[in-house]
Amino acid sequence: MNESGNQNGKDPEARRSQRSLGNRAIGERLRQMYDGVVGESVPDDFFKLLEQAEAKAKAGVKSRPDGEA
Repeated sequence: MNESGNQNGKDPEARRSQRSLGNRAIGERLRQMYDGVVGESVPDDFFKLLEQAEAKAKAGVKSRPDGEA
């Protein structure tokens, strides 16, 4: 600790401000990444899998991990 009793020579308000800036930067970057993912197209194969799963669910058939109905 320094003479004022604060660690690293920064007062609590300064440390809080630094954390806030870091959190804001992380949040902005996460938002950019999310927006990029949302803008991507969904592969046709994925739609086919969803359709198959819906058809099986409507027919009352549950899929098994080994790939058999």
